[in-house]
This record gives sequence, structure tokens and C-alpha cells, in this order.
Amino acid sequence: MDLDYEWAKDTPRKRLSTPYTFKENLVWLKNNLLGPSKKFKTLIPFIPQKITLNTITPKYRLGFLGDIMDMGTKDLQIESAVREFFKDVDFLIGNFEGTVSKAKKVFMAQAHSESILSVLEALFPPSKFVLSCANNHAGDFGWSEFNQSYQKLKQHGFIVIGRKDEPSILLEDSINVTSCTNWSNQPDTQYINYFNRIEELFNQEADCNILFPHWGYEMQLYPNPKQIEMGKLLLAKWNFIVGHHSHVPQPITSYEVDHSQKLLAYSLGDFCSGLGLKKYRHGIVLKAELGPNKNGQWQVGNMTWSFTRIHKIDKKTMEVRLEDICNYFSDKISNNS
Repeated sequence: MDLDYEWAKDTPRKRLSTPYTFKENLVWLKNNLLGPSKKFKTLIPFIPQKITLNTITPKYRLGFLGDIMDMGTKDLQIESAVREFFKDVDFLIGNFEGTVSKAKKVFMAQAHSESILSVLEALFPPSKFVLSCANNHAGDFGWSEFNQSYQKLKQHGFIVIGRKDEPSILLEDSINVTSCTNWSNQPDTQYINYFNRIEELFNQEADCNILFPHWGYEMQLYPNPKQIEMGKLLLAKWNFIVGHHSHVPQPITSYEVDHSQKLLAYSLGDFCSGLGLKKYRHGIVLKAELGPNKNGQWQVGNMTWSFTRIHKIDKKTMEVRLEDICNYFSDKISNNS
């Protein structure tokens, strides 16, 4: 598909795929060597894994999962309990991290095999499965490879968002889902939707506006104060926020805004990954009911979330499973469950 846009073009790329400054890369390296950072752990509590945030008349139920990462040479399985968790949702939304590509690999790039699409199709019907491509790895192989991958997702029937001209999707003429990224690993990647456009992408005509941002820092278990403040400011307008990018789970919480509780999931971690490092095997899945309250304002009603973990079955196979606890947060959850 050819697009007559100035930004729809290939540009020079770095050989090292990373979005960070030299100092930020040192922190990233430290967290990868020593384990995810627990800095700022006292700032954000988890809400219970089953909770009613507001009293509503439910209209729809949405499911969310985190980063769908490159499986490398591994095969991916998803246990039946994960499929059962999402069985009653109307739409499923996830971050498709990387590019379906056979191009020469860039160091630390995310190159998916097309076989991942068959696994996702078995998890949930593609016609109800929203995949965001607005993330830091969207620029790994340049515009041509990105757009071929983007179109391939569509050919498999998925609802695809995140390209600059397709940043959002309006589901059932009611629910606006906007994806964006605060990061790009490659300079001059103009074809994805960035965080600085979200103000113009709020849909005044929608009953509910959901922000699905790629933000924060990798290998950090808690958002920093600046991100927390940003999240609160965004919730003054957006109905709720579900984030990704950290590759480890971060707290799911809620804030009171205008006499209602608004959901903010800072990051859902990794849904799947072929990396051998165990620290990249943890994630969260969640689902939330949406509908109007007694005043007609749309809010989140009942919501449920669960930890997930990627288990190594054998040398060739990994499996995503639901988990009761995550060792990173076991002390945090015990008092809230």
C-alpha cells in the first residue's frame, strides 16, 4: 500500500536499537544486570484484583494485555485459563511490539515471525482484537518494513492502530481507543503516533475515551513522580489509561476524579517474549466493564486483573499462564486481594 504522505518514507537508521540517552542506557543496563528497579515503590498501591470502581449500567467489557514481544526461535503457547479470562470480553487490546519482518536484524530490534499471528488468532477473534503498533520498536526496520507488517496484521483481520494517520479506533460508535508512544528507537520515525498529539485525539463525540500509551522506562517496577503527575493530569480528561513499555508489571490503581474512580494501569509488562532472561517473563492481563452511571457519564464498573508469567516448557516452547502472585509484588498484593 502506497501512501501519499511526506512522513511515509524510509530514513537512515541506527545500528543499535534504543530510545535512550547514554545515561538512561546505563540505568537500563544496571536494571537488566541486577534486576528491575524498585525505586518509588512507596508511591503507588495496587488496587484489589477484583473490584467495583463505580456503579454503572454495563454496556461493554474490554480486555487488555501488555507487550507482545518477538518470540525469536521459540514457539508460543497460551494456556486455556488465559483464553478463559478473556472469554467474556467484547474487545481485546494489546501492544504489538515490533515488526513482522525477515529483514536483516538490527541489534536489539524486534522482528516477529508471522507465526505469532496464528497464536493471537487462536487467543481471540481478530475482528475484535485491537493491536497497537505505536511503540519504540516501530522504527527498527524503517517505513517499508513497518507498513508491510502493519498491512499484514490487517490482512489477518486484526484491528490495527498506531500509524500516524490511524492513531485511534472508535469501537461500536462509543469507545475511542487512542494509542501513542513517548519513545522511538530510531531517529526521524515520523510514521507512528506520538504522545504529543493526544490532546487533539480526544474524541468529544465518544461516550468513553481510553488512552493506551507506550511510556515510562523499561525494567522499572514503579512509575516515577513525573509520570504519576502526568497520569493524574490526563485522567482529568480521559476516562482511563492502560500503559505499556516497562517489560515488567507496574501497579494498577485508581484515582478519584470528579467524584468517580478512574482506572490507571501504568504498565502491563510483557505478555509474551522469547528472551531467555526470566525478568522479561512477567505481565498482567485485565478486563473492565464500561457503561453509564446514573447521570449518564461513562465509567469503569467491575474490573478484574491477574498476573501472568511466561513459562519455559522445553527448549523450543514457551507458554503464557495466569499466576496468582508475582514475586516482585507479593508483599503488595497480599493486603489487597
